[in-house]
This record gives sequence, structure tokens and C-alpha cells, in this order.
Amino acid sequence: MGGMLRFPNINKISISGRLVRDVEVRHSANNISRAVMCIAVSKYYRDEYGNTQEQASFVDLVAFGKTVQICQDSLKKGSPVLVEGELRTRTYTDQNNQNRKVTEVIIEKIYPLEKDENYVSNYQNQNTNTGYVSQQNTHQPNNRNEEPEQFASYESNYADVNTETENDVPF
Repeated sequence: MGGMLRFPNINKISISGRLVRDVEVRHSANNISRAVMCIAVSKYYRDEYGNTQEQASFVDLVAFGKTVQICQDSLKKGSPVLVEGELRTRTYTDQNNQNRKVTEVIIEKIYPLEKDENYVSNYQNQNTNTGYVSQQNTHQPNNRNEEPEQFASYESNYADVNTETENDVPF
């Protein structure tokens, strides 16, 4: 059997952790807003002496669209979140004319994992049944397979944003 092996190209990631700093909002030259965040993801293991050790990984996150304001209003340093998104790598030249490579998660959905009074007061009125906020504000969860009420989901719409052309220096 000759030819190429065909397989789907899947680029989806689900990751949870705590924000290591407050949400930072940046604007590109063409006035596109983006929220820049970083989460710490911990892994626990036992060393050769039987002691529990913690190893932390740090993952950069980027949000676009309405998700920027929602993240800025309802998340802060230490907030636990669950993120669904796409892994993206980009390159840029820093101020010292050095080429840099950044790998980050482009947020499609973000779920705060703790009750946030700020979220309830500011966003619950947009969808009075569940508090679910989407990019279009038209989603009404109505079956058991959708998000439970305690986990509000914020959807991002980054497809129309060309992140390849931005010349911002990250972090």
C-alpha cells in the first residue's frame, strides 16, 4: 500500500493551573486588544528518598476579543483556571536584535475555577439562566453535556486576528 499516511491535524490543549501574575492587556499597532497571562502547572512526584517534590511548569496564555475584558475583570494573580485552546509558536526580534521564539496557548475557552463575585455582578445579567458568557452572548446551555452553572465559560474569537504580524515584545 503506497502513498502518504493520512491523519487529522489536531491542535487542541486543555490545561489548568493558577495565574502567576495579574492579567496584562496589550494593544497592537492596529488597536487589537489581547490579554497576556501565565499559569503555573504543578506536578508532584516522589524523589529517590521518598520525599514529595513539586515541579512547576509555566505556560503563557493569550486571549483576544471580548475575552480580554472578561479576563481582566474577573481574574487576578493566584486565580485557578481551566483553559481550552490552541498551541501556537511565533518568533520575533527583541530589542537587542536577537531572534526569540515563544510558544503560547491561544485561549478558546477559559473557566475560572473559583466563585468570583465580580463575575456574578458584572456578567450574570448577560445570560440570566446560567451565567455562561460567550463571544456572541447567544448560547443557552440546555442539556447535561454543557458546562455546569458553577463553571462559567468565556469563549474567545481569535480567528480574525493575525498574530503572526504583531511586533510586540512578549512579557
